[in-house]
Amino acid sequence: MRGNGERRGAAVRASKPRLFAILICAATGSVAPLFAQNAGRLPTVNEVLERHVEATGGREALLRHKSMTVHGRYEAPAQKAAYETVFYTKDGKMLLKADLGGGRQYQTGYDGETAWVLHPDGKVDIAEGGEVKTVARDADMYYHLHVLNYFKSMEVVDVKEFNGRPCYHLKGSNNWDKVNEQFYDKENGLLMGYAFNTAWRGGKGDATDTFEEYKDFGGVRMAAKTTSRDGDDLTISLITAVTYDDVKDEVFALPKAVKVAEKKRRAQ
Repeated sequence: MRGNGERRGAAVRASKPRLFAILICAATGSVAPLFAQNAGRLPTVNEVLERHVEATGGREALLRHKSMTVHGRYEAPAQKAAYETVFYTKDGKMLLKADLGGGRQYQTGYDGETAWVLHPDGKVDIAEGGEVKTVARDADMYYHLHVLNYFKSMEVVDVKEFNGRPCYHLKGSNNWDKVNEQFYDKENGLLMGYAFNTAWRGGKGDATDTFEEYKDFGGVRMAAKTTSRDGDDLTISLITAVTYDDVKDEVFALPKAVKVAEKKRRAQ
């Protein structure tokens, strides 16, 4: 699903690595209310996160597969734009391709070391600093099994409405010192959305991802629709199909233009 591509006004804004988190974000199913016996207190962070794992199919279902290919569609209603996308992830690496039409393509990827964007005009962006850490997180196929590995601190602060649902509201500081808020449905444990700020990487400021239309994809529950808001920008990302264990290692090889750009960057 996060080079953070939520950035920089690319032709396909959802090609940003937050889309990586979107695409791999599992959600739906129903589980018994774990916290019923302790209704007078807020659950712990671990209780909320483990409940989400169970709601999405359980650890065994999530660990059964070693790679994933996600086909989808990206829509920007204000621009009347819609693009077909395909996302690959394996071993902490990822690649996203968006077909812009007319033979033009937008690509963004991470090979475990270099996070990059290749624009349809041939321009290359190489991520640095906290952006690389964000991409590495979003390339993690098993993120939901070890969320806290990416945080210095996290707590359940209250119950708050998100997208019309009462949710356990988690707030934390990640390993690169950025605040991230997460919302899990109080009734069924499903991840309903994220809230964060994109200004540090060139975005418009307060932003949210909202997860909806949950479906079963090969035994793993995922949000088939994600609505992303960054300031006054609104985009929609849809999952249309998911396949597993079909990604070859060479998929993540750096394109020639990216290799050249990375070599120049390292020489500076």
